[in-house]
Amino acid sequence: MNEFDSSAIIRDLEMLLDQLYYWAKRARESRSTSDEGLGGRMLGVATANLEAFVTTLLDCFRPLELVPIRLPTSDLVSAIAMRARGELAAASVTVSGEANEIVSADVAHLTRAVSGILRRLDPSGRGLHLAVARAERGGRRGIEITLRTAPEARARAPRHGTADLEWALAARIVALHAGEVREHSGPRGRAITLFLPADS
Repeated sequence: MNEFDSSAIIRDLEMLLDQLYYWAKRARESRSTSDEGLGGRMLGVATANLEAFVTTLLDCFRPLELVPIRLPTSDLVSAIAMRARGELAAASVTVSGEANEIVSADVAHLTRAVSGILRRLDPSGRGLHLAVARAERGGRRGIEITLRTAPEARARAPRHGTADLEWALAARIVALHAGEVREHSGPRGRAITLFLPADS
């Protein structure tokens, strides 16, 4: 199991609770002003963020049961690309490369891990590229799926208190698939590579 930084968890929770209390106060005060809707809307956002934090925290510490199925790499990549498009809204997602391997994967959990990976990359408003290739690590044959953001200088998306937890959860999900996840950066931008062993 991954080691979690308890002080980081406490800081994230404090930040979320501060937001919740602040916007709850603003919502109460705004009942007598023309800005009546803002406090209520932001209170809804803060509440949703806190709910996401608690859900992710529970998933980090309770046992995760995978239900893997055998599927071609192309189907898995399509599922990952679909999840990425949903996460990125209007941003473009492109795919290159090919690996005609069969993998065993719990698609629901693995695509959820992609959400944590995307928040780690922080690709808001930018294009995302998925590169697929055959690979071998430690004598194991498998596939590598590299997620890379466009190397544009843009403001980082505001953190909502679950990004670090979701990254830890993503790494745990990949490890449960007997795979690895690695983060690296270079002149072509930040990237995260997901390795999954091929089905024998």
